[in-house]
Amino acid sequence: MKKYIKYAAVFLALGLALGVFYREFSKAYGVVNTYSTLGLAHTHFLVLGVAFTLLIGLINEKVGACGKLYRWAFPAYCTGVLGAGIMMTVRGILDVLVQSDKVVYTVSSAANGAIAGISGLFHAILGIGLVLIFVAWLTKKPVKKDETNTLL
Repeated sequence: MKKYIKYAAVFLALGLALGVFYREFSKAYGVVNTYSTLGLAHTHFLVLGVAFTLLIGLINEKVGACGKLYRWAFPAYCTGVLGAGIMMTVRGILDVLVQSDKVVYTVSSAANGAIAGISGLFHAILGIGLVLIFVAWLTKKPVKKDETNTLL
């Protein structure tokens, strides 16, 4: 369980830092109370990074899936969360800059497509990792209980 707490602590630090960055960066460019992807990156790390990682750790402690599939699935999930969060941050910074009155900046369609494509790949990795975690849990062979140690 300690491994999952360490992963969750890293995601917590990233999520909180992004929350502060979002507030200050938006305020500095005069883009307050408007939608941008930058605010979503903060909650992305907190929910998918912290809450789901701790939940995965708790379930894994109970189920005990420690196979080859699970050893690939959890790092894939964490990579997907991290990469998607970073790409959401990049997209959010560009959103704030475009919405700002202080900066006249447009994003080319090629850059727009590249950001969306890379973000989509990381979201796919995240989803595949999550599905593989569930498959590892569901395909784990049950351990037979020793009938001599039962109380009744």
